[in-house]
Amino acid sequence: MHRTAPTLLACALLLAAGLPAQAGPAEDYIAARNKAVAAVDAAVQGGKSDAQIAKIEDTGRKDLQKRMTAMLGPLKFKGLNQKPIFSPETLVRDELGSDSPDGMVFMDEEGATYILVSPEPVFADWLAARAKDEGAPAAFKDGIKAATGDEFFYTLTVSRDAAFSNYAELAPAANPGETVHAALGLFSQDIAGNAPPDTVVVTRIADGRVSVASADAAVKVPEMPACDAAWKAASAKADALLEEVQKSGKEDDPRWEEGFRAQDDASHAYRLCFMKEAAGKPFLAEAGKRAEAMLDVMRGK
Repeated sequence: MHRTAPTLLACALLLAAGLPAQAGPAEDYIAARNKAVAAVDAAVQGGKSDAQIAKIEDTGRKDLQKRMTAMLGPLKFKGLNQKPIFSPETLVRDELGSDSPDGMVFMDEEGATYILVSPEPVFADWLAARAKDEGAPAAFKDGIKAATGDEFFYTLTVSRDAAFSNYAELAPAANPGETVHAALGLFSQDIAGNAPPDTVVVTRIADGRVSVASADAAVKVPEMPACDAAWKAASAKADALLEEVQKSGKEDDPRWEEGFRAQDDASHAYRLCFMKEAAGKPFLAEAGKRAEAMLDVMRGK
């Protein structure tokens, strides 16, 4: 007997009848990740030994890496290692690297170029979780495209234990169907101060994936005398305040926070000045070309 394929109407009736929709690979991955993290949490809270916790975590990460590799398919980037590293580095909650995005990380031998690739639904789920963190940028609640404009986005995705400071927006050309963001900035473990930028970051959203990259800017940044002068004046006031508080010997003195905030403000003022002074300078165009070159690498060219 000849059998016909179900019609769209029949499928709709099945859904209306309450049949559960079949989960896709991304949903399966997210469920498996939550389960793996819960297993590690239970082991930690249950007082398991470090060796037992490590074994449970290793089993979970291997399963997740297998799922992630299957979702992303074969990936190859010119000049980068062909054996990517699974992210996050650990499933142990609150440990360094536990809040990194889920995906595969590709690097060059020196570690100067770094690309994280993640399925868009998985990345969106990770971002939604980070949006609930205390102090998270408001842009994180508005989705991936909005989040890429916040410098903290790059601190979380491609920082390798350093904070990203944005000095200038770049504008590489996007292909049809792509969403692209790029910036020139600096990764630092301390306040950036008036240190010049040395890194380009690029985000590409296309083909159902989110790719985030950082690379050496490979440009010579000229001195910015006006910006240096403004930073030195503001920084001197902040340092004087902190020195005064230190002499008081009071650890709970609220002026500590005031002084640190003043240092941050001085650094931020330098970057705002830098953005204005950099406009039209040749080095900024060169940084833009570097971002375009990275974007081509991310496209698999």
